[in-house]
Amino acid sequence: FARYTCKKKESLQRINKMAKIKAVIFDLGSVVFDINWKKINEEMMKKFGINVLIRSCGNEKIQKYYDETLVGKREMKEVFNELKTDNVNLDEVVDFYKKLYKKYKRQNEGITELIDKLKMKNNLKIFCLTDTNKLHFQAHNEQNSLDEFDKIFTSFQLGIKKSDKEVFVKVLNEIRINPDELIFVDDNEKNVNNAQSLGINAIKFEDNNQLIRELKAFKINM
Repeated sequence: FARYTCKKKESLQRINKMAKIKAVIFDLGSVVFDINWKKINEEMMKKFGINVLIRSCGNEKIQKYYDETLVGKREMKEVFNELKTDNVNLDEVVDFYKKLYKKYKRQNEGITELIDKLKMKNNLKIFCLTDTNKLHFQAHNEQNSLDEFDKIFTSFQLGIKKSDKEVFVKVLNEIRINPDELIFVDDNEKNVNNAQSLGINAIKFEDNNQLIRELKAFKINM
């Protein structure tokens, strides 16, 4: 294994399906599980009058604050402080939001079964790389949702999101596996392209059956 740098990563462009795969990195949201944000928002609006559909709220300041939670620069409590309209107890808001996040999270059971096969039948290491904040990560841990992963990489701990290819350099240097021995699975095309630019085999997730078909091309047993 060679340590990766910004200069070295640009030379690794080609996907090599002949290399023996040693590990798979999964994105979390919309791959390993789905979050029903509409239901969360309905209950938050009913109880506190707070709209948590941040990407569609049209408030650039709140969107900036939320993005900063994803790289560890802010807490979700600060976001809720900007979102609230009444004199509400912010600790109560945070606790209720976290309960809803856990309540409306649906595990993709097909992916859970797939991960078991990747580990048992192929002896692969399984990692996750997710753009998330501290509060969401706490919710996952409280539900033991991440126990199947050998190592977890989060944007708020790394200080960088997957939209910046430097995050993949950090992961490669941490796990010490060559990029052509690695598969990255994500539903976001930009993240997939960033991984591929480093020579990582990357699959854009559409559905469980499509993912299984593409994994089989790498001589992986199902």
